[in-house]
Amino acid sequence: MDNFEDSLNNLFVSTFNLILKVEENSITKALNIPVTIAEAHMIDAIGKQQGGEDNSISGIAAILNIAVPTATVALKKLESKGIIKKIPCEKDARRMIIKLTEAGRKIEAAHHVFHKKMVRAIGKQFADAEKEIILRVTALLEQFFKEEAEAFG
Repeated sequence: MDNFEDSLNNLFVSTFNLILKVEENSITKALNIPVTIAEAHMIDAIGKQQGGEDNSISGIAAILNIAVPTATVALKKLESKGIIKKIPCEKDARRMIIKLTEAGRKIEAAHHVFHKKMVRAIGKQFADAEKEIILRVTALLEQFFKEEAEAFG
C-alpha cells in the first residue's frame, strides 16, 4: 500500500474502534447502566420499530442482519437487565412483540444524543462544500460495505 492507503486504513481502523469505545462509554456513563455497543444498536433498532409488527424477535434479527438465535440470546439478556419487555402479539399469540421499557427508552435517547454530538462536532468545522465531500466519501464507504455484506449473503 502506498502512504495514502496506509494512512487512510490506519484512520479507518482507529476511528472505528474509538467510536465503538466512546459510544459505549458515553451511554454507560450517562445512565449508569452498563450496555455494550451491540446492545445499544439492538435497543436503537427496537426503538425505531416501537409498537410495530416487525418488533418480533425475527423482525429485529432481520433489521440487524443477524441470526434469529443470536437475537434471541441478546434479547433475553436485555430483558434480564430490564431494558426490554416481551408482549404477546394480538394477531398471533405465538409471536412476541419486543418493546422498550423506560430504561430502554433512556438508553435509546442517550445513544441518539451521542450521535448528534458526534456529527455536530465534526460538521461545525467545515464549510458547506467540504460537508458535501465528506458526505460523498462516507456514501462511498457505505456502498463498499453494503456490497461486501451482500457478497457474504
